[in-house]
Amino acid sequence: MQGTEKGYLLNSRGDLSQIARNAANRALALGAQEVVASATEMAGIVMRARRGVFENAVREGAQFVTIRVFHRGRMGTATTAALDPDAIDLTAGRAIAIAQTVESDPDAAPADDEWLARSAPEIEMFVPSGLSAQDLGRIALEIEAGCIAEGEDAVRVGEAGAASVDACSAIAIGRDFDRSLIGSRHDLWCTALGERDGMMAQDSWSSTDRRLSQLQSAALVGATAADRARRKLGGRALTTRTCPVLFDATVAASLVHEIVRALGGHAQVRGATFLGGGIDSQALADHIDLLEDPFEPFGLASGACDGEGVVSLRRRVIAGGRVQGYFLSCLYARKLGLVPTGNADGPRNLHFTSRDRAEPLDAMLRRMGRGLWLTELIGGAVDPVSGAYSKAAAGFWIEDGEVAFPVQDITIAGDLPVMLRQIVAIGSDVHRNGAVRTGSVLIERMRVSGR
Repeated sequence: MQGTEKGYLLNSRGDLSQIARNAANRALALGAQEVVASATEMAGIVMRARRGVFENAVREGAQFVTIRVFHRGRMGTATTAALDPDAIDLTAGRAIAIAQTVESDPDAAPADDEWLARSAPEIEMFVPSGLSAQDLGRIALEIEAGCIAEGEDAVRVGEAGAASVDACSAIAIGRDFDRSLIGSRHDLWCTALGERDGMMAQDSWSSTDRRLSQLQSAALVGATAADRARRKLGGRALTTRTCPVLFDATVAASLVHEIVRALGGHAQVRGATFLGGGIDSQALADHIDLLEDPFEPFGLASGACDGEGVVSLRRRVIAGGRVQGYFLSCLYARKLGLVPTGNADGPRNLHFTSRDRAEPLDAMLRRMGRGLWLTELIGGAVDPVSGAYSKAAAGFWIEDGEVAFPVQDITIAGDLPVMLRQIVAIGSDVHRNGAVRTGSVLIERMRVSGR
């Protein structure tokens, strides 16, 4: 069993804070004009089972220090996996040397003091499991048993796994800013293979949370994977048509990720975005909101600040379909003449919602009536400038609000600017996929083609 103070970690939060502070001080002493130093450790156990035995058991662990120095618009970064003073001195020297060789960018600098998260509240995210490798192995075997019991001989287990990981990161900026963050993450997953009359189909299911107590049961994870694989058996292609498409909640997060990329600083500065209308432009249907909440307790993407020390913001990125903000690091905020948003490491907990009444999945299918219920995106591309959208996909054809048959070997296509304005509804069947929570998303019409 692991202690509750550090979980699987070798260093305490205080240890890593001191390491980061020492690294910053050494870089300054060696001549750096400005410095951002961070110290990170992650550790945990991953167990995988197949056919009643442990197929793979891994005790994970990594630690590293990163030093980023700035001198008259020049930036140099170096990293070391060793935490001793000599290694940190060598790393600081390398960062300084790199900064002397690169071209100057007047916007390359640490966060301005007023941007730093000096008084942002702590967020509860650290609930170590205390599970041993044997404990996690037993859970993996329970997942596998749940899959086999549900599917009987028609379903085989590709892989069943359980993991528990703790991580801590500390940042030190200049001579007087220090901040740290510690969190846990626990995962259960299963991949299942269904077979019927010589045809095979594969699907998976998983459960992730920072609290072990909030995970789905091992048996349910396995059973859900089996059911998802079995229901795909007998899939067929469709003839080319234009029809409504319901993005299942498990894949609807992909639409949010496209919005995030389009509103990112890199895309906005270069004009490589299909959402280039600026703040307050109408980008989505007028009933759609996108809320970012970095302070959600136990959120998978929570954080009081980003890796630049910039304070996180609880805000509406989209309100009534109108753009209210971007996702900006310090560099791109300066280039746009704006303030950074605390997103140097990516978006925080995003909630994609409709102001209209949210309905459960079965009601969303009835509302669509006839069309494609999209449950899997297999590959494809999105043009970041035009928003031209084309993805290989699979799902179910719906007639009169009911599943008619599974669908495979199809491609869906459209233009994201149009698709986002044609969002008819967002369901109450909310699914969390990393940093994004959304229900199923119904789009008025898209092009569906057989492959």
